[in-house]
Amino acid sequence: MIKKRQIIILSIVIIVIASLTIYIEWDMKPQNLNMDSGRTSPFEVYFHSNLRILMDGKPMIVPSQIGIDYNLWNDHSLDKFGFPGMPMDEEGKTTMPGMAPIYTTNDKGRITVGSIVERDYTLGEFLRIWNGLDTKDKLVNATVNGNVVTNYTNIKLEDGQQIKLYLQTKK
Repeated sequence: MIKKRQIIILSIVIIVIASLTIYIEWDMKPQNLNMDSGRTSPFEVYFHSNLRILMDGKPMIVPSQIGIDYNLWNDHSLDKFGFPGMPMDEEGKTTMPGMAPIYTTNDKGRITVGSIVERDYTLGEFLRIWNGLDTKDKLVNATVNGNVVTNYTNIKLEDGQQIKLYLQTKK
């Protein structure tokens, strides 16, 4: 049985993660930063790509919190490029987890790249972080901005691009 204290700590963690996500998404977007604002982004690279997945012709939801929620953060090989965790109390006993450099904050297919180093990221790296797309026994076709791409895992993520994956079960 979950103790009351564990519920409170979990609630605080969720609130802090949500607050940080909102702060990054709304307050620290590059268009909100200017030379006179006195604020700087913690990210060297920050932009959004859009991913739409069709499985046997039916839309598939790309979950919110990939690369933030540990249940949706399966590959940690890129963690050193993401937003680091931080203490949530004065004693340092509770730490807010960080974020991967490639993550989602909604279930609309918007992928955010927020990296503390200048570096290219690929769709394959995002899919490894998520590990929620089963491509076994499936034919996978992809387009970027309407143009056919032969290797979907090598798609370099870029600002504003529209990526579509078409998965078809092999018969």
